[in-house]
Amino acid sequence: MNRKVTMALHTIFKLSDFLSCFSKLELDSNARLRLRGLTFMVICSAMVWSTTAVAQQTKSEPTLVSGAEVNLAAVKNADWIQGEGPVSFEPGKVYVFECWATWCGPCVALIPHVNELHEKYYDQGLRVHGMSSWEDDKEKVEKFVNAKGKGMSYPVAFTNGSAFQTEWLEAAGVESIPHAFVVRNGELLLQTEASRLTDSLIELILSGDEGAQQAAAKVKAAYDAREETDALTQEIYVASRKKDAEKMAEKIEEIEAIDPDHPELSKLHLQVLVVREDWAAAIAFLNEMPASYFKSSFVMQAAREIASGNADDYPVEYTKAVTLPYSEYIEEKGETIGPNHFAYQSILFWRIGDKQTAIEMAEKGVEVAINYARASEIRTNAFRRFEKSIKEGTLPTSSDLMSWQVQARKKAAAAEKTSEETK
Repeated sequence: MNRKVTMALHTIFKLSDFLSCFSKLELDSNARLRLRGLTFMVICSAMVWSTTAVAQQTKSEPTLVSGAEVNLAAVKNADWIQGEGPVSFEPGKVYVFECWATWCGPCVALIPHVNELHEKYYDQGLRVHGMSSWEDDKEKVEKFVNAKGKGMSYPVAFTNGSAFQTEWLEAAGVESIPHAFVVRNGELLLQTEASRLTDSLIELILSGDEGAQQAAAKVKAAYDAREETDALTQEIYVASRKKDAEKMAEKIEEIEAIDPDHPELSKLHLQVLVVREDWAAAIAFLNEMPASYFKSSFVMQAAREIASGNADDYPVEYTKAVTLPYSEYIEEKGETIGPNHFAYQSILFWRIGDKQTAIEMAEKGVEVAINYARASEIRTNAFRRFEKSIKEGTLPTSSDLMSWQVQARKKAAAAEKTSEETK
């Protein structure tokens, strides 16, 4: 996720929230109209300023590139909140510095994979370190890491405002995370995303000088071909919407020929199985698929599709296979994921025969909706209606829920307009 764009949008949203506070003042209708106009102009100005500020960032050539010596002191002097950093770079050992943040969804989704690498290859010389980046709340990071427990067992540092930020991230020209620095013999071997750090790539790096250079060359070749593979991926998604499994398989083969370690390949293969309705193979593939951002993305998409379709469209066993990882993802995200996902989860549990949990999820959806709608009765009515239907023994679809939300928004808008006119 791009930090500069995120910060720009964050500024706009904060400004909008601040200006919205004036709506509570006792003003006549003309004053309110003038205030709304002023609010609109200020927010638009902020948007122009923010996007211009992003566009005008001068890009200097990175100084931290493959083969360059890295600054060990910047790592040692980081604020380590779990474990500690290396005191020296031991010859032959491989060091991965995974840059992440609690607000970065893809980063969080990759933590199980990063932790697995740490546990699987530590004895063979791999040293994994999590570098919390572009985050200004150390306490939030500490709570997150503590909550992960054994699921994030490698050392973790808080780097905001530290030399790591300038001597590593900025020196390498890094603009988005997740981002991994791979160091060997005190030099930067390669930079990539942790999703590309497969078992085969790590084993190649650990095999010695020749293997390490081969691994670096593979990663560079993959990045050089990214424009081509991105275009092929888009063709696959278009073919998926048309239910053209053969076209999908053909384009997947083209990606494999260019970039056999492309991190999205497993998700794409799974989508082909679903389009072909090869449910047994799809279930087995999903169950064996390691945790990753792309698995989470597939599961969320599949859950929405199941919730919006008819029960006969998807076998119960496939729905069960999707429900478990979907529920785990929602539990990890908590209420920040929004009320719709609790409703979708309710539908999935109903369809696999667990009606009690379906009711509980519908109730949770109302609870989360209240927080999202700032306790507005009208805006939460769609989720209350969903809950009522479930408890009465009738299963709505996600389309029903969307329709009820549209009705609620129209009703809320009409009520606000009437309120304005009577003041």
